[in-house]
Amino acid sequence: MNIKGGLLAVVLATMLSACATTGTKANASSEGYKDLAKSQQWWCGTFGATCTCTIDGMKTTCSLVYACLNSGNCKAAM
Repeated sequence: MNIKGGLLAVVLATMLSACATTGTKANASSEGYKDLAKSQQWWCGTFGATCTCTIDGMKTTCSLVYACLNSGNCKAAM
C-alpha cells in the first residue's frame, strides 16, 4: 500500500469512527493530525456541510477532531 492510500484509509476510518460536537476547535501537537486536516481541505471545500470543526484553524470533519482529542494529540481551543 502506498503512502497516499494509507493516508486515505486513515482519513476514511477516522471519519466513520466517531464524532465530536459540531463547532469543536482544536490545536494539534501532532504533525500527523495537521497533515490529515490539510488533506481534508478539498473534501471540506466540496462538501462543506460535513466540516464543522477545526484543527489549527483548518475546517475539518468533527470525527477527525474527536480522534485527535481522544488520542491526546490535540488540545481543545477556545
